[in-house]
Amino acid sequence: MSWKNIYQDNYAYFFTSSIVEHLPVLEYSENRQVILQLLSFYRKEYQVMLHGYVIMPTHIHLLIRSEMGENIRRFMQNLLKNASKRVIANTESFLELFGYSARAKQLLDVFARHANPPARYAVWKEKARGIPIYTDDILKEKLDYIHNNPVKAGLVGVPEDYRWSSFRNYYLDDHSVLEIDYVETLMLRRG
Repeated sequence: MSWKNIYQDNYAYFFTSSIVEHLPVLEYSENRQVILQLLSFYRKEYQVMLHGYVIMPTHIHLLIRSEMGENIRRFMQNLLKNASKRVIANTESFLELFGYSARAKQLLDVFARHANPPARYAVWKEKARGIPIYTDDILKEKLDYIHNNPVKAGLVGVPEDYRWSSFRNYYLDDHSVLEIDYVETLMLRRG
């Protein structure tokens, strides 16, 4: 039985989307920038509040909310679809232009193996799973999970050292990577 997301109005959702075979394609700055740009664009386009995020080398976690549940569906659908297109284009560019031909060819071969026709490539492992968040306690738990993910993965020693996370927005008042929508009721910011 396949997973089916149900989108309700005025609920926060915790999403995880993983790259096929856990390939670390988001460790490349060009691909991280794709995710950041699309998050910023679709946040405004679909009036979605981005409460938390982390961009890991092999996956992303998002904590988002919208007054209209349909906007959550469209946000995620377009984010992943267009991120796929741009990651594939970046990989093809590496193959053609930058001398990373062996690695780029390997990545494209894996993406091709996971594709469902008529698509040529699949970047994301499966449809993103959205878990509805019903309480502030669960919201804080998921936000803490997002912020501690880079530490747990051994990428950094402390969450503030990981640049690609909303931890820096909440605790360091650093909005240089991506603007977010604070969850004020959680009173997370230091200061």
